[in-house]
Amino acid sequence: MGASISFDSKYRLILDTEVECISTNTLSASAVSTKKPQHGNDGGSGSDSGSGSGSESGSESGSESGSGSESGSDDENKTYTVKITPEITSYIRSYLRKNQFLDEFDLITEIELDRYNHAPDSALVFNSDSIVFNTNNQTIEAIGEWEYLEPEKQVVSASVNKKTKTKSKSKSRSRDRNDDDDDVHDEEHQYKTKDDQLPVSEIEGILKEKFTQYNKTREFVIHESKNSFLVMRITSVEIVKA
Repeated sequence: MGASISFDSKYRLILDTEVECISTNTLSASAVSTKKPQHGNDGGSGSDSGSGSGSESGSESGSESGSGSESGSDDENKTYTVKITPEITSYIRSYLRKNQFLDEFDLITEIELDRYNHAPDSALVFNSDSIVFNTNNQTIEAIGEWEYLEPEKQVVSASVNKKTKTKSKSKSRSRDRNDDDDDVHDEEHQYKTKDDQLPVSEIEGILKEKFTQYNKTREFVIHESKNSFLVMRITSVEIVKA
């Protein structure tokens, strides 16, 4: 069946990373990227991580690497997958320290479990201790622990209330009362719990899907210059024990 998430072990999230340069002429990153409504123009805040000559060379890096990469169909906006140079590495590392990215990372790695037959409001969350960019294999590595968030107490309380009402019935209906108690007992155990298996491969698939959506909206803008901006993309997710 494959490995399951353990809640008493450290894990590494290994995220394969690439960087695209989008040539925009006079358009800014916030104008070109399609943002989710709740994020507004936050994606463009990566612009404060570089200035002066850094902006210029960021654009040049995209042009340099564009010869063997895919370009957009629009004349004014061309997209290049760029080589991750030491300068771009510094942009990535600076971006990974920003609250903007850390907040988004927390959202991505919080997985609501109700659609997987767990109780409403239950969730799996990744509590990261550190997030670093590894230049050897161009991956982001986050180290931390998985935590299972139990559902709110109201779910249990509803069952307890049913029991109380059932016990208040007359003894002449004791058989009905016992039947009702059994139904309540079944209700309390109809959801999966922390003790049920959460396959690692399934969690990897959910995270990959989430990162794919962020890639589509060009959410992770790590640097912006006058005529281009650099976007970090996550292309694969692997979860391994640390």
